[in-house]
Amino acid sequence: MNRPLPGVGVGHNVAMTLHESHTDPRTRRTLALLERAMTTLLEDQSISEINVSELCRVAGIHRTTFYKHFSSVAEFAAYMFSSLINDLASVDVASLPDEIDQVTETYRGALAGMLDHVAGNRPSYRRLFASDGDHQFQRIVADAMAERALEAHRRLAERGRVIDIDERTAAQMVGAACAAAVGVWAEQDTTDSATRSREIMSGLPMWWPSA
Repeated sequence: MNRPLPGVGVGHNVAMTLHESHTDPRTRRTLALLERAMTTLLEDQSISEINVSELCRVAGIHRTTFYKHFSSVAEFAAYMFSSLINDLASVDVASLPDEIDQVTETYRGALAGMLDHVAGNRPSYRRLFASDGDHQFQRIVADAMAERALEAHRRLAERGRVIDIDERTAAQMVGAACAAAVGVWAEQDTTDSATRSREIMSGLPMWWPSA
């Protein structure tokens, strides 16, 4: 993957990291080095095969520096990929239109942007999404997509869209479906993200209007 990976953190130490990342150039540099090192290592290994020593060696940082921010490679991976997904799928909530169909179209556009990113980095994503690939990565993607879906459902509800089940269940359903669709996209060769994103949206539960 060749995209810089900015972020939103998860995990027990990452709230501190997030605060520092906006104020401390050393922390921003450390995160950038770790993200590049993880990207390099994922070309040949799964997340579960990478250890802290190897990650730090490739990043060119000390283990003590790593442990100031994260407790494990798994925690860092969750931070890194959740950050990437949130960045790719971000929507300016304050500028969302009032019409439900237009809200859906805005989120569809964000999904198309994610598909474009995956299409531009297919070798890595094909391995990560493969049936025998990295299941930890796949869970991270599904969870992050569910969080985006939860936000979208709340914006739709504000505009009168009724969801008949609890919002967390609804979000998990949509997040898992979108993550699976992105995984299939990674395996294919098509690059028409606009068409594919519309197909994905039309296949979501009925409380999502077609875009």
